[in-house]
Amino acid sequence: MEEELDWSVKNVPRSVRFGDLYFSGLDGLDETKYVFLDGNKLPEIWRCTDRFIIAETGFGTGLNFFATWQLWRETSSPNSNLIYYSIEKYPLTISQIVQSINHWSDLKPLLEEFKKDYASTEVNSQTILFDKGSVTLKLIFGDVRNVLSQATFSSDAWFLDGFAPSCNPEMWSDKVFREVARLSKKGTRLATFTSASAVRRGLTDVGFDMVKISGFGRKREMLIGHFL
Repeated sequence: MEEELDWSVKNVPRSVRFGDLYFSGLDGLDETKYVFLDGNKLPEIWRCTDRFIIAETGFGTGLNFFATWQLWRETSSPNSNLIYYSIEKYPLTISQIVQSINHWSDLKPLLEEFKKDYASTEVNSQTILFDKGSVTLKLIFGDVRNVLSQATFSSDAWFLDGFAPSCNPEMWSDKVFREVARLSKKGTRLATFTSASAVRRGLTDVGFDMVKISGFGRKREMLIGHFL
């Protein structure tokens, strides 16, 4: 069944299920760059590495992936590889993703590549290779708690991007935080748009050093940190 979106805010999809926007109405791409790329010190921390792993909770429209892929193309070392894991319980159709992303001209070439290989949302998971195999997108459709409990990767950076904790509390549970810690290593970076005290406390309790910084746009604060 296709996920229902509300487009009453121009170019900004809103989840009817969760009553929350997929990204900022000011500029979603600028928000992604500020929160997840700058917040995780990218590209600084992937320079001079031959393999970098990012894990994301909430693929949504794919905006974070497209922005990351674009930055990787511009700044990564030759012959290096990006592996991007993303978990989504309620995937969007390709037409919904195109409508969400298409007005950013810089991302259109990436979107065209993505359209060629994005499979039906009815599958459980899919692995898509881009740029001659140097970029791997591993999309897993399912409940984040179950997916993470079965995962075995070791992430270099986390994008925690489910809907707001007040709208989607299951994405921000202690069980999720424990799995995030298990799939991290010393120095693993983490960034999220929320500054909720329960999120900060939960991540601190599992071993992350978390700090509040200024948020994007109208958001006063957000969280960044690293695994100790």
